[in-house]
Amino acid sequence: MLVLVSLPLLASCDEKSKNPVSEYGDAMIDAYKKGQAVKETADLDAIRKTIQVYYAENGKYPASLDEIANLIGKPLDTAKYDYNPQTGKVSLKK
Repeated sequence: MLVLVSLPLLASCDEKSKNPVSEYGDAMIDAYKKGQAVKETADLDAIRKTIQVYYAENGKYPASLDEIANLIGKPLDTAKYDYNPQTGKVSLKK
């Protein structure tokens, strides 16, 4: 009977106890990564909308993203994006 009672205790000894500091650190890293992904999506959306406005005003797409950088209102790292000036399509580089 004592063996039956102690078996669950022995099985739980194999489980590693979780370090609260490590869990907190992992949660912070995950939150940061999610925040970065949201920022990238929002930035890409802003660039696409700015390209549409540029097209509506000029009847053509900008020759490069540098042409619309000042219209976005914040610094634009054009190296992060693939842009096709013939179609106006822009995407994040992979």
